[in-house]
Amino acid sequence: MAGNQRQTGTRTLTAKAPESLGTGAASPWRRVKIGAAIFGVVLALGMALTLFGGGGGKDDTGSAEASADPTPTSQAGGSGPGAKAKSVKDGVPVGYPRTKDGAAAAAVNYQMARSAPGYFTDQGLRHHVLKTVMTSTALANQQAQDDQMAKGLMASLGVTEQTAPDMVMRAAPLGTSIRSYSEDTATVRVWMSEVVGVPTEKSKMPVAGSWSTYTLILQWEDGDWKVATIDLSDGPTPLVAPDQSASSTEEMRLANKEFGAPRYAG
Repeated sequence: MAGNQRQTGTRTLTAKAPESLGTGAASPWRRVKIGAAIFGVVLALGMALTLFGGGGGKDDTGSAEASADPTPTSQAGGSGPGAKAKSVKDGVPVGYPRTKDGAAAAAVNYQMARSAPGYFTDQGLRHHVLKTVMTSTALANQQAQDDQMAKGLMASLGVTEQTAPDMVMRAAPLGTSIRSYSEDTATVRVWMSEVVGVPTEKSKMPVAGSWSTYTLILQWEDGDWKVATIDLSDGPTPLVAPDQSASSTEEMRLANKEFGAPRYAG
């Protein structure tokens, strides 16, 4: 962007942050993304974007999987025949078929559920979502980490209960790939685009965009796919269109109110 352009409501991320938030090499938030340093919001932006990402400690039952070639799935959002969820629990689609497409649909919708604004601002909702999507052995660790990071993010953004409706938290799946699959365990990669920030003139973090790939290990537990671990990596990241510029703060604020975010994919 031109050096004389005024700060507006959106930015595209271009740099990577150091690999730490104090939780060690196995941390689900070890890959933190940051925006350009000129915005002075490195910590808040990194925390916000990585909260879309990984979670869950290693499941004690292990992750032995049948070897398989990475396979793009035709129904990334779970909207195809045989890949739809049977019901919705605590706002999360559940009840997937014990198939590759079923595992892919579960991975996408579970990650979408963890990317909604309410997931960050409402602890009760967050706990319900986690109880729904995580394996029994991964739940406690995931819940503790998500609670800690959500609290830190809200403080860094300066978001309160009154200003929470102004916060922008959006995510969209771009595709999935099955890395391995068996009837008991599946490893699914989900490519996603995310937008996060607060569209106000005095915001600590203007709205910014990011692209990420999440690798979810799912296990078949209690008749459904559940998440055992999530790993986050950057990209694939496209170039910014040369004929497009960031929207103004007011445009982003109005768009956030006008365009309702889908609760899940498919």
